[in-house]
Formats: sequence, structure tokens, C-alpha cells
Amino acid sequence: MRVPRWFPYIVFFLTVQFLVAAVATAGAQERAITRAEYLGYAEAAANDAWSTLDADREKWRRSVDVEYVFGYNPPGNEPYLAALYANLFEATGKREYLARAKRLLLEFGDFRSAYPADYAATRAEYGGVIPAVPNIFFFGKYCHAYAILQKHGTLTAAERAVIDDNIAGSADYLVRFQEWGAMNRAMLRAEALLYAAKVVPHHPHQPHWLTMGNAIVGDNDGQWEIEDATGYNGVWLYSLLSYLSDIRGDERAYRMPVMQYYFEYYLQMICPAGIVPDVGDAQWRSGWDRMLPFFEKGAAVNKDPRLRWAAARHVRELVDFKAPRKSVFLGLIFSDAMRWADFSLPSEPPANGSREVLEDMVGKKVVFRNGWAKNSTYLLLNYRDEGDGGWLFRENLRSSIPVEEEKMHHGHSDENSIALLMRNNSILLHDGGYRDYMPSGPYGAFRADYFHNRVVVRDGKIALGQRQGEYRYATPGHAAVPGQSMLDFFRNSGAYREVRTRKIDYLSLKDVDYSRTRIIDENLGYEGDRIVFYVKALDCFVVVDAVRFTRPTYLTMANLWHTRKVLAKGEGWYDTVYDSLQTLDVRGNDRLLICFPERDHLQDGVEEQMRYWQREQAIYQLTGRHGYRNDMQRFITVLMPHGATEKPGELAARVRVLPTDDPDKAVCLSISRGDTSWVLGAKLDLESELVYSWRRPMYSYESGKCAYGDYTTDAFTLCAVETPRAIRYAVVGAVRVEHRGKVLYEQLPVQATLRFDGGPDTTGTMKMRFWEGEVTR
Repeated sequence: MRVPRWFPYIVFFLTVQFLVAAVATAGAQERAITRAEYLGYAEAAANDAWSTLDADREKWRRSVDVEYVFGYNPPGNEPYLAALYANLFEATGKREYLARAKRLLLEFGDFRSAYPADYAATRAEYGGVIPAVPNIFFFGKYCHAYAILQKHGTLTAAERAVIDDNIAGSADYLVRFQEWGAMNRAMLRAEALLYAAKVVPHHPHQPHWLTMGNAIVGDNDGQWEIEDATGYNGVWLYSLLSYLSDIRGDERAYRMPVMQYYFEYYLQMICPAGIVPDVGDAQWRSGWDRMLPFFEKGAAVNKDPRLRWAAARHVRELVDFKAPRKSVFLGLIFSDAMRWADFSLPSEPPANGSREVLEDMVGKKVVFRNGWAKNSTYLLLNYRDEGDGGWLFRENLRSSIPVEEEKMHHGHSDENSIALLMRNNSILLHDGGYRDYMPSGPYGAFRADYFHNRVVVRDGKIALGQRQGEYRYATPGHAAVPGQSMLDFFRNSGAYREVRTRKIDYLSLKDVDYSRTRIIDENLGYEGDRIVFYVKALDCFVVVDAVRFTRPTYLTMANLWHTRKVLAKGEGWYDTVYDSLQTLDVRGNDRLLICFPERDHLQDGVEEQMRYWQREQAIYQLTGRHGYRNDMQRFITVLMPHGATEKPGELAARVRVLPTDDPDKAVCLSISRGDTSWVLGAKLDLESELVYSWRRPMYSYESGKCAYGDYTTDAFTLCAVETPRAIRYAVVGAVRVEHRGKVLYEQLPVQATLRFDGGPDTTGTMKMRFWEGEVTR
């Protein structure tokens, strides 16, 4: 039998795909969590808590705070424990678990006796009666335990009356405080009211709870969540799953587009530390637990081993099964994960590399990665703005509760920021944290833009000062004149200012993954593009920021990078390390070199500020200047992860800025290692080449061409790898690319018809999406 000519190419293609997948998943395998592991931990957690129940209650009574901002605050562990015991009864059939759940529910209202007799009059929403179950976070779990008790018929009429009264009075209380929209607290409120309506169906107020619960859940079921905050995304998802599975009982909802989106979205966010990292109002390693039932449910619905891997990755990384005392809440989470898991599925890590997460309308994030193992490289770029979705929900929150520092809701001023960089088990860049006071800390801590790894812009011009001997303010030899503090100039209350963002481009090429995203600030009068290059062979990142003035004005612009410690510094570079996140030791083997290879007319420095509840260092490069419409200001940052024995000064010396025709038009730099150089170029103003209004295409090669060192091209982006023997190159949005006058590739012209001025046809050449090639030298 004759082998077709195309067969070797198919074999080669499949081999390459297999090798790529093998590299991406190397070291990432994780054993799936078994039913016995979930059950064993859950039972141990419940029995640990039961053994100290009386002591824990006495401790709570000694700590009662009648001034607590949210009012009456009974011990939340007990409704969770009741729900856990109810789940455990259904899993094991042990009747004592059901008896314990019943006791917890019956006695929960008694905690009100620890408060003064007139306490109910201190808050308008109590209506003269303290609600037994005031907290929306555990209200649904109290009802869930009751539903299981009802199902198995273990209650007397008197016992039912006690629990019914606890639920009814609390549901009436919840109705008074209005929160709605696609966000965590609204979904918790809907879950509570609808569960109350389900388990207390004959109460005269039941139709009221049902009406309000359905009104709120309609904003959430099958809708996009408005919160860009991973600390609360899990709260929303866990509550939504509880509603869908335990109240409505509708499995079809999990196959709807929005839920399917979120299964993939949070999977792709997982970082080498085994968690969905903190973005917005969140903390490192917080909120991960509520993601477990979500991943297990997604795996079961879609028969997707990757989602079983996601759950296993979290648990294997963060749970100590041998801990002397187990967490009740985590035990409850495990019991729900056990209820919803498909244990016949294996655990398999994802195989993809860098990608958008998931697109540029809802997620608005990019993850750069070289694998899924614990020591893989990972960078998370977040460019999500408030967007157009959920407008009424956001406005209701803005006008109803004190949240002016938040990007509605629970979000930060983190557009175009780098939220996390990891390599080799080391945290190298990290997000700012949640808050240190309510509603926010000083200067909007930690939500304001100057707490994030991004370019920050302010109206007006900072006083830069002068070094000794400069001529700005006096005669030669005059003493130095101090300038303004960078942070003092930029800081304010931290109130959120609305901006818009959009993706310009994302591509994964052979040698480089890259993204270009834009922030648009119509009030201040600028647009800022952030271009991120991930140079795969060097395992480093180049970040180009281009700020374009959209009207004549003065602006001060600072390129900010945050770290815990600066270990060494030189001209235009800082060697940095994270050793802690608050009280958590996160010391790893790697360091991060932050290099500013271009320094003309720019100042750099370091200032200390409180960030993530600890003293951190804000590294900056800034300028204050006047600009006319379409003037450009650029910043170049090279982020080089490296081992402790590598010398940062030598690494910084490998980076060179290469000449271009016009610094306001394009940027180019090279990074060398041995006899190989990586050349990266980017056009800063994508509109400058558009010169023809009367024909299409509006551009030509001549109108768009620019020199990038030895290369000339009209490309939006250029990437090249130069060795003594060959040049491997890629151009994006190009008609032609040349190297030292030799054409490497050129697109051919076409007939340009239907001119808008009615003139005769001409010829024009249209840009390629991208082109990759290789030539010998």
C-alpha cells in the first residue's frame, strides 16, 4: 500500500502537538480526591467541633461585642456544623449525625439571650426583634440542614415550630435590607429567602420571601457576575450551586452558556500555587475552598477530568489531612463536593499554554504560562473595567452603600495591571490586597491604582526637583532642590474613577506570546496601551507602556512595580524579592530583576508604602510633562526572573534599546544571551499610517514603515530571534518586512475598487494578520 505524500506532515504535526502537551503538563499531574478522603476529613471536622461545642459556646459568650458594626453576631460555625452533619447523615446513615444537626438548629436562637434586653431597639432593620439567623452567609446552610431533617421525619410539632420561627423571623429581617444584582451578597440573600420559602411553605409571609427571592435570583441565574474579585467569586458560585442543586433542583442550568464559561474561566486562572489567584477584593489563599464544589460539579456535568484536576490541585496544595483539628467550614465544603462529584472520572491537568482568559468582553484577562506544574512560569494581566453589563446593578450599589473606592463591585482600580508573576515556586509580583479598614483603608487601601503594578496617571505636573549643579532653578553649582514625593503626588482618597478598556491584540507565536490592551480615560485625556511580550526561550517579560495624549494638557505618569524588598540596584535596574505576604512566608528560590532600559527624561526611584498589610517598596519610573493631542510618552520595563546566584547587573547589561525612525512612533529593544539576540519592536501609534480617506486600504507600506534597528517594516509588532546562522522572525499586521534592505516577506497587491471619491480603481496591499518565517544568514 502506497503512503500518501501528506502522511509524513500529519505525523509531524501530531508529534509536535503531543510534545507541546507533554511539556505543558510535565510535573502537573495530581491525584484526584477520593470519596473516602472527602468523607474522612468531613467526619473528623464535624466530630472535632462537636467535642468542643460547649467550650466554644462559652468562649463566644465572653467575646460578645454589642458595638459590632453589623449587629447581632451569633457563632457562624454552628449552622455550618448543622449542615455538615445533615450531609454526613445522608452519606453514612449514622442517626447520631441527624440528632446533632437537630440540636444545633433548635438551640441556635438561644444565643440572643447573651445580648442586652433592649438590643433589638438599637437597629431599625430588626423591627423590635433580634433575628435568630441574621447572617446571609450561613442562613442558607441553616435551612439546608432543616430540609434534610424534614426529609427524614425526625421532628416533633414543637421542634418544627421553634425552627420555623427562627427562619421566618430572620427571613422577614432579610427582606428589609435590599441588595440585588449579579453579585455575591445578593445571591446569598436569594438563596436564603428561597430556601426559607421552601422549608417553611405555609407561613403567611412565605409569598413575600418567594417574590423577593425570585426577583434577586433572576439577576444571577444564567447572568454574568459583576464582581471582578476572586475573594467573592467563589462565594457567588457556591451560593448559586446550592440554589440550583438543592432549592430548584435543575441540572439543565449547568449546561447553559454562562455556567459553562465560568467552568473554563476559573480553570484557566489557576496559578502554579494551585489556586485561583487574588484579584480585586481578595487575599492570597483565601476563598479557594468554595471553588471545590464548583470544580467537582463542572467535572461531573461535562465529564471533564481537567476540572477534577482543578479541585485536586487546590486540595493537595492547601489541605493538611493530618492536622490535629479540622475546619468545620472546609468539612462542609468537602461534604458538598462529595455530593456533586463524579468519582469515576480521573484527574488530568490542562495542556494549553498562554491564552486569553477567556476573551475581551467579560473576562478581560491574559495568562502567560509555560506549563501547569508547581514550578512553571505564570503571569496574570488583568485589564477588566466595569464594562457595560450590569449597569443598573452597579448604580444601585453605588447609590445605596458606601463603596466609592470600588470598581463596582468589590473590584479595584487595576485596569491593565499585572496581578501575579510566579516562577519556580516563587512569588515575584503580587496584587495589592483587600482592605485594612472598612470601607477602605487610608488612601483607598488597597484598592486605588497606586497599589497595583500598572501605569498611573494624574492631572498636572509633578515638581521633579533638580540634582546638585543642574541649571533649572539657579546658577551653576547651586545645591540640589528636592522634588515632590511620588506617592504624595498621586495619593488621594482612593475613590474609583471610571475608565474603559479594550483588547487590541493577543497572539501566541513560536518564540513570543504577546498581548496589547488599552485603557481609555476620557476625563484625564489619555489612552494607555500596555504591550506584554513573553519571550519563551528566555523565560522573561518585556512590558511596553505607551501613553497617548488625547488633548493638550499637563499629565504626570508613573510606571509602578511593587515588591517586598529591593536586594540590589544599579542604573535603571532593581533586583527584588518577595519574602512574605502579611504573615505568610512565601520565600522562594527566584528573584525578579526590574529593568528600565530607557531613562532619558525619566526619573526612577523607590518609596515605601503599606500594601497588603505589610511594608512594601514601590519602584517607579515617572515623568511630568505637557503634551499636545497625539503626543506619546513611553515606558519600557523588562521583568527577568532569575536564580539567586545570577548577577542582576550582568542580566541588565544584556538589554539594549535599539534605534527607530521616531521614538514617538515606535520602540525597539534587544535582549542577548550568548550568540543569540531577541529583537522586539512595537508601533506605538497604530493610527499614524492611515493617510487615505478616499480609498481602501487607508494605509500603504510607505505610510506605515518604520526602522526597528536592522529591520524595516510597517508591522504593528515585530519579533525576531537572531543567531549566527539564521533569523527567525514574526510580524503582526504587516505588508512587508526587510532586514538590512533584504525583503524577508512581502504581501502582494490587489485591485482597490469602489473609491469613495468616485475615482478610477487603483492598487493597494492589505496587511497580513501575522507572518512567521526563517532565513539563513
